[in-house]
Amino acid sequence: MGESRSILVVDDEDDSLEVLGRVLHATGCTVITAKSGAEALRMLEGRAVDLIIADMVMAGVNGVDLLREIRRRKIGTKFIMVTAYGEMESYIEVMNLGAVEYLSKPINQEHLVQLVNKTIGPSKSLTA
Repeated sequence: MGESRSILVVDDEDDSLEVLGRVLHATGCTVITAKSGAEALRMLEGRAVDLIIADMVMAGVNGVDLLREIRRRKIGTKFIMVTAYGEMESYIEVMNLGAVEYLSKPINQEHLVQLVNKTIGPSKSLTA
């Protein structure tokens, strides 16, 4: 069995965390969740992940602030921003900060799985 891919999903909505967690876990990923950007930053102090998928609009440390802080700390983890409020200005900022993708809610689950496989590779346990 190959190495597991790890994904940190950050969203302040329980439903989103549950759905994304279930979809990503089914692809062979280890899924870690955080309900805020601040919690995500604390979690990243003790572990490395292959990918972060974060909601843009959250109280306190939002998704853009989280991405900025990750880049400031020189954490090279790939990042996908998710939002229900797609605006060109935030899209440009997020992409300039090095995000892999900027997805609008509701997320097409099949597209998300394809994007994850393209970004961090398919699960070795599913392809063996």
